This record gives sequence, C-alpha cells and structure tokens, in this order.
Amino acid sequence: MQLMLRLAVWMGSIVLMISRPLFWFWNRKQPPKIPPTDNPLLLLSATELAKRIRLRQVSSEAVVTAYIDRIKQVNPILNAVVDERYEDAIGEAQNYDKMLDTGEITVEIISVTQPLFGVPITVKESCGVKGLSNTGCTMIRRGIKATEDCLAVQIMKRAGAILLCVTNTPELCSTFETSNCVYGTTVNPYDGRRSAGGSSGGEGALLGAGASLIGIASDTAGSIRVPGLWNGIFGHKPTPGIVPLKGHYPLLDNDKFQQYLVLGPMTRYAEDLLLAFKILSADSKQNLHLDEPVDVSKLNVWYMEDMGPTFGLFPTSEDIKDAIRQAASHFQKIGARISKSDIDGISNICEITLACFLDMGDRPCILMHPNNKEEPVNATLEFVKSLVGLSQYSRPAILTRMFQDANGLVAVSAVTKYVRLVEELRITLLELLGDNGVLLCPTFASAAPLIGQTFFKSTGGCYSAICNVLCFPSTQVPMGLNDRGLPIGFQVVAAPYQDRLCLAVARELEQVFGGWVPPTTS
Repeated sequence: MQLMLRLAVWMGSIVLMISRPLFWFWNRKQPPKIPPTDNPLLLLSATELAKRIRLRQVSSEAVVTAYIDRIKQVNPILNAVVDERYEDAIGEAQNYDKMLDTGEITVEIISVTQPLFGVPITVKESCGVKGLSNTGCTMIRRGIKATEDCLAVQIMKRAGAILLCVTNTPELCSTFETSNCVYGTTVNPYDGRRSAGGSSGGEGALLGAGASLIGIASDTAGSIRVPGLWNGIFGHKPTPGIVPLKGHYPLLDNDKFQQYLVLGPMTRYAEDLLLAFKILSADSKQNLHLDEPVDVSKLNVWYMEDMGPTFGLFPTSEDIKDAIRQAASHFQKIGARISKSDIDGISNICEITLACFLDMGDRPCILMHPNNKEEPVNATLEFVKSLVGLSQYSRPAILTRMFQDANGLVAVSAVTKYVRLVEELRITLLELLGDNGVLLCPTFASAAPLIGQTFFKSTGGCYSAICNVLCFPSTQVPMGLNDRGLPIGFQVVAAPYQDRLCLAVARELEQVFGGWVPPTTS
C-alpha cells in the first residue's frame, strides 16, 4: 500500500463530505426529465430491426428517421452529440430500401454478409468517421474532421450499418466524466445532475435515453464499462487485439498502450452486444467460438463484492454488492458452481493499476500545448486559470494531468514491485477462471455520482481498469435501478479469448433481471 496515495484519496473523501451542502445547493433544482419514447420501433433490438428490414416489414428509412427524431428530442437535455450526418443517413437508408424493393440484393445474401443492413448506429468522437468531428474534444484540435473512417467503423459499414452521429468524450478520453471546453458536459439521462461517465459518456447517455441501438466506443481503463453502468446499458471490453484500433484518436505506437486500449460495442440489449462484437471481430485471426452455445448452468462462477476493508479506497455501495449477490444466487439455483473469491493482493488493486500505466512508457498527452506538442503545459497554472474561466483545458483533464505529474502518488521505487504483482495476479486469475469460469465484480464502486464529484471517486474505477492491465475481457451488465432511480450493475470477467462466456452470462442475466430500464420509468 502506498500511504501517500491512500491519504490523498482519504482526504478527497473528506473534501466531498464537507462539500455536500454546496453540491446540494448547486443541484437543488430538478433538471428536465427525458421524455418517454412514443415510437414502438425504438423499443426493438437491432437484431430484430435488421430482421424486419430484410423481410421488408419495416423500412430502413422509417427506423433511421425514428432514431434521428429521438436524438433531436433528447440531445438538448443530454448534450451527447457533437457532430451528425442525418441527411446522408436518410439517403443511405432510402438507397437500402430501394435495393430491397428492386431485388438488387436478396434476403439470403444480406443475412449472411450484412447482418446490420439498414440499421442505425452511433460512434464515439475518438473513433474516426469521415467528415465528422475528430478533435479528441480538446480546444487545440477544434474544428478538425476525420479524413477517413477508422477500421472499426469500416467494418460496421460493410455489415450494413448506417452512421448517424459522433458523440461527446472527456478531453482526450482522459477521465471518467464527459466534460470538455469544446462541446461542454454530457449529463446522465436518469438524472441530469449526475455524470454520464467517461470516456464514452456521450455514447452511454444516448443509449441509456433510448436514442441509439449500438454504439462503437473505446476503453483504456473502464471507458466503455463505467458509462455503461451509469447509463444502465451493456458494454463489452474485448480481449486486446480482437478489434482493430487504427483510426482511433489518441493512439500511440506503444505495445502496452495498444494492449490496454480496446474498441468494443455498447448496446441496450444483450443480443445486440453479441451481434456487434461478432461483426467487429470478424477479421480477427483468433477463433473466439462465438457461435458455439454456452451452457451457463455448467460455468464456474466466482464473485467478489469489494476489495475488503482497505484504507483510503472508495468503498463499494450496498446496492452494487446486492446486485452481485442476486446474480450469484441465480447461478447457484440453476446449477452453476458458485464460489466467493479470495484473491491474494487484490487490496493493492489501485497501486497495481496505476503502476502498470506509469510503467507504460509513452502516455497520451492530456494537456496539449497549442504551439508545440513536445512542450510541457504547466498543469498547476492551468488549474488556477480554470478557477476564473481562463484555461482552455477542462478541469477534470487538468486534475488528471496534475495527478499524472505526481506519478500517481506511487513511489518510483515501488513501480517495479507492483508490475510484478500484476503478473502474479494474472497467473492466479488464469488458473482460477480457466476456459469455463467467470468472475462477477463491480464495474465501478457506485452508481453515477453528481457532476463534479467523479474525480474524487476515481479509485472506484479500479475494478474496471485492472481488466485492461490484465488484458482480460469484461462485460458490463445492467441490473435495474436503485432506490434513487439510478442504474446499477456489475461486470463479468473471463480469461483472455473467452469473451463468449462474458456475453453468455450477460444474456442470461438480462433474461432473468430485465436488463436496460428506460429512464422514463424511474
């Protein structure tokens, strides 16, 4: 345990406790609520809509138009969309309908080669979409448009998907709160006073509000799964190397960074998560056996509610723990082997994760100098300027850079020790999970915090970040709403290349516990 780090986190919790009256005052006014969906097409999965489009039971134009209308309805509340191509999308949908009407393409061919024929999707701004914003949501790159589609987007387009828009992120995908000086702050559809998460917060908010079906996003330390949790949806962080990274911004020529960074899908429905991942992974040389059925009653299911009593770390809330217990109880009832995990060294998860990122070598530059990217930016000065509205950098990004400059408050001499511990932890988990085991554990330690509180609760994301440094696949699963109407859930972790186990467990839990709950019911 690194005492300075734990003390800093503990002091942050004290600051939050003292500032509760201020947060109450700032958030005393109830924000606008997300309006209910009035179009039944918006409540069908992408899998079902693709089938109906193929069979000409509904037109692609009708589906695309319904989602554009829904985005226009909710985005003034959410601030999730940063650039769009609605007219082009409608034109593509009309063309797809014409191809079916004229018999230019057959249902049999579509079902095999273009399983998302005519279905709309949305994309995180960091994933390049030709002609749309690709700024990294930093002022230094304001106005930059992508000159080509990233490879993941190309794959989805080949499968027949129609792109509608790109969505908001934190500055250079650097924090768990989606706020920047270019496009502003994205809010949570279940409570506009709360965070939509990050860095895929725009995608998470649109999906949670029922304004998207499938989102393409990225994850370096929980950036798919944390917004998935806070917006009540599914999100899958694949095994590294399965989905191509080319065209993502930022992207470093660094092997460790490219192991930690993955692209993957976010969806409202579990069957769409599997469909989207099958499409995205189609070019992978690794056989993931995604078409093979998984008997979840024969799985070895381990579960972990928290890291135990550890000084300084943000504790796991009771509603998250209860969701994990409910899922474990269900698997026990259907015959799976259930065990509560007791993993050596897990109490050092925060230090282990930080050490691995510190040991990465080159890291993305969070605060880019406007004139010379090699010249460092004084984060402390920028923080002071931000207090009076004079900085061109977002405060969450500045705080993250200050933390990075302080080496994460981990002693340089201790980094090697913690990097060694992560290798020991990896071996332990590989033996524990094998090719037929999953681990249920928190995605984040709580439901969505109030905007402005997220940075001080960042250690709650260590559960997600450890999966990135271990290179294990992980799926965020929604488990309903808590007594405040906020989404709760947890992640399902498996050994590398056993992504299908995570996805099968997600499907089972959706069938039993209901999955995504529209925010209008809260």
